[in-house]
Amino acid sequence: MDDLLARGAVPEGYKVEIFDGEVIMTPQSPEQDWTLDEVRAAVRAAGIPRERVFGDVLVRFPGENDAAPDLAIVSDGATRHGNSYDCIDVLAVVEVTSRPDDDKDYVRNVRKYGRFGIDCYLIADPFRQVCTLMTESHATGYSTVREIAYGEPVTLRLITGERVEISTSDFPVRP
Repeated sequence: MDDLLARGAVPEGYKVEIFDGEVIMTPQSPEQDWTLDEVRAAVRAAGIPRERVFGDVLVRFPGENDAAPDLAIVSDGATRHGNSYDCIDVLAVVEVTSRPDDDKDYVRNVRKYGRFGIDCYLIADPFRQVCTLMTESHATGYSTVREIAYGEPVTLRLITGERVEISTSDFPVRP
C-alpha cells in the first residue's frame, strides 16, 4: 500500500485499501464526503483537536492488512509513524458505506476493529438511511450494536470520557 501511494498509482477521487488480501478501489461519492464533513464538524464541536481526527490515513494492524478508515479519532498523544498510526491509538472509527449491504463495513471491519480493541465503530449507511453504532469491542466484534435512523442524534462515547454528539438530520441519502 505504501508503495502504491508513493508512486501516485491511485487515481484521483478513489480510495484504495488492501483488505483480507484484496485490493479494493472505491470511488468516493459526494454523499460520503458530505456525511464525513458533518461528523468531523461534530468532533471539532466536542473540543477534540484536529490533530486527533483524520480520514483516509493509514492505520496499522499488526499481523494483518492495514486500513484507511473514512474517519478515525485517536487518543491524545497518539504516535504518528510517517503517514500512519497504530491501531492501538484509535478510539473510534466512522465508515460511510459506498454500496448497499457493504460486506467490508458490516462484516469484515466489525471483526477486525473489534478484535483490535477499537471500542467505538459507527457505520453511516446512506442507502438504508441508518447509522449502526457498535461499542464494547471483543475478539469477534462488538457486544453492543444499535441502529439509529437518519434524523436521530448519535452520541459517540469515547473511552477517554469525551462525548461527540452527531446530528444526522443533514446526512445525505442515496437511492
